[in-house]
Amino acid sequence: MGKQHNKEIKRSRRKQLLKRRKEAAKVAKAGGRKPKAAATVKKKAPAKKPAAKTAEVTPE
Repeated sequence: MGKQHNKEIKRSRRKQLLKRRKEAAKVAKAGGRKPKAAATVKKKAPAKKPAAKTAEVTPE
């Protein structure tokens, strides 16, 4: 019975994939693209430089 169940799962997943592709094609055809995740990533602030070390004087 497992194989038949797997076939049903694969079929339903395939239908969902085709539905998503079809909707994405409609959006792209209309010209309104959704922003990609990589495009929305903000740039990090530049790394701070470490504080300048002061010369330590050893008393003699």
